[in-house]
Amino acid sequence: MKDLTLVFPQWQGAIDNMALFDGAVLLAENIPGLPAVSTVEIPPLKALKTCDSIAGKGDIVSQLGSACKTIKTENPDRILLLGGDCSTETGPVSWMNEKYSDRLALIWFDAHPDLNTPLTTKSGRMQGMALSAILGNGGMDITKTMFKPLMPRQVFCAGVREFDPPELDFITENKIPFFGPGELERDPAWLAKQICKAGFSKVYIHIDVDAINPMGFPHSKPSPPAGLPFGRTLKMIEEIKNRLDICGLGLTEFHPGNERGVEKVQELIITALDGFLLGEGLIATKDH
Repeated sequence: MKDLTLVFPQWQGAIDNMALFDGAVLLAENIPGLPAVSTVEIPPLKALKTCDSIAGKGDIVSQLGSACKTIKTENPDRILLLGGDCSTETGPVSWMNEKYSDRLALIWFDAHPDLNTPLTTKSGRMQGMALSAILGNGGMDITKTMFKPLMPRQVFCAGVREFDPPELDFITENKIPFFGPGELERDPAWLAKQICKAGFSKVYIHIDVDAINPMGFPHSKPSPPAGLPFGRTLKMIEEIKNRLDICGLGLTEFHPGNERGVEKVQELIITALDGFLLGEGLIATKDH
């Protein structure tokens, strides 16, 4: 089995938040045992040009191309993404869909569904269009640069608790299952059971850290209240791993802080991806 660590500290999808760059780099530099590390080069903070309603579209498409080139060259069976904004998931997720096709489900752990499009966005931030891009709705330049887009039936939104009206319309029209923090807390195996019931065997897990309650994991920008407890998130991932084959894990929008966030991200990796970290030396945090 071939593993790849893709470090993709893209900030342009958030327009001006360099903390996303710093967070991805901090994780890459401080988590021991990361295999086959490859880093997408990202320019420093600058003014962005808006094209087709996407701020920084030129940089975003070019960087996606670089990420996809690396992935194709490495031909991994599993990917760990240490990303900046959420749209860095487009390359890894679409690769796994090309590789595993109808067997693949995507779990989108995020406070937001990121289902705006260039036609509905008000901010121009690509981070709010990330899942749309994965579904092939981010614009032709992005779609032709990525690998195989997913179908809506492959997506399971988890921990989502804030929607824009066009996003809710898309979810309703396409019958995308979404689970709020409350129902996920009642039964940590519920999500895994639903994915198995839908007939999938492979899973890619996306985690925007704003899905997690900042009381136990204060490393996101200010996020909507009532996020998932960190310990319960680990338990849900364990239940998913017990029933399905996790082929990828993306960790995005991590903001550096003075809490032991690096160790908790390391815990997430070890929980999701068996044998991924070389040596898997971890001083586990117990205060979930």
